[in-house]
Amino acid sequence: MGTVIDPLGLPIANAKVQIDSEATNGPHFSSNTDYLGQFRFADIPPGSYRLEVYSPGFYTWRKDKIRLLAGQQSSLQSAVLNVGIRCGEPFIDGVQRLATGDDSSTMRGSVVDSSGAPVGGASVSINCAGCVTKTNLEGQFLFPHLTPGNYTLTVSMIGFYREFLPNYEVRNNLDWTYAPVRIERCPTGGCEQNPRPMRIFLCE
Repeated sequence: MGTVIDPLGLPIANAKVQIDSEATNGPHFSSNTDYLGQFRFADIPPGSYRLEVYSPGFYTWRKDKIRLLAGQQSSLQSAVLNVGIRCGEPFIDGVQRLATGDDSSTMRGSVVDSSGAPVGGASVSINCAGCVTKTNLEGQFLFPHLTPGNYTLTVSMIGFYREFLPNYEVRNNLDWTYAPVRIERCPTGGCEQNPRPMRIFLCE
């Protein structure tokens, strides 16, 4: 049994927890954390195991050589998931608490071109009613007072391919800053409604 938390000490609900035997062809088990970030496995045979915890927007947490004995109840130290990226998913630059009592969420970020220069005036939207804005001169955008959840970000700008980016997650009482969205200028123009050609992610 154990608990999964973020760098602020807040529980991470619905994180995937997997425990695999380190023996060849050994058993494996999986579960998800509850709303308190807690997980529990029962009736696991004695042996040596590897534990992995994953949640979108965070680095995967791993612990090897967990030794379980017959009849033993083992409590692990809290698994702290650092904000980060899983292959092809958006990267979180930082998370801050909102004012006490504010149960909404805030999402912020920026838009840059292929050289890293800010793109002002780009249209940015997420899949909720009225959630449309434009970037400022520094290429920054902000969505305050969101309902906690998982969103798809859409970015469009004249002369650039449109971007559709899933898995932008926000949680209650937190202000999430995502890494810059890089958009690609189209070579011939007139491609504002077209998604960027397929990208290939090289992942470890």
